[in-house]
Amino acid sequence: MNTEHHDPDVFDARMQRLHGAALGTLTPQTLARLRSARHAPPARTRRGAWLLATACSALLAVGVGLHLMRPAPSTVPAGTPAVAGTAGDADDPLDQNPDLYVWLGSENALAMEQTR
Repeated sequence: MNTEHHDPDVFDARMQRLHGAALGTLTPQTLARLRSARHAPPARTRRGAWLLATACSALLAVGVGLHLMRPAPSTVPAGTPAVAGTAGDADDPLDQNPDLYVWLGSENALAMEQTR
């Protein structure tokens, strides 16, 4: 690991000399192409902006569509106590035949627990 402290001004001056030397090795045709490319309008940036705007609009439309498809919340008055379960619980076989609960309270159920 290099622990020496370097002066930023010395570093900048050295990089400027290296850059100047590199520019001196370029051909005039390459410099002309670089200059024209620097001054040309960036066509891809405009196309990318339109693509980004279209994608954001599509994402917003999907979000709004999903929000509108969400079912409406149930309207329960504030004073009504909450009941566990849904309306379909009335068809539960244990509610129709409470023999299981009677059996759980009997001595046979306790004997079954002790044999395990």
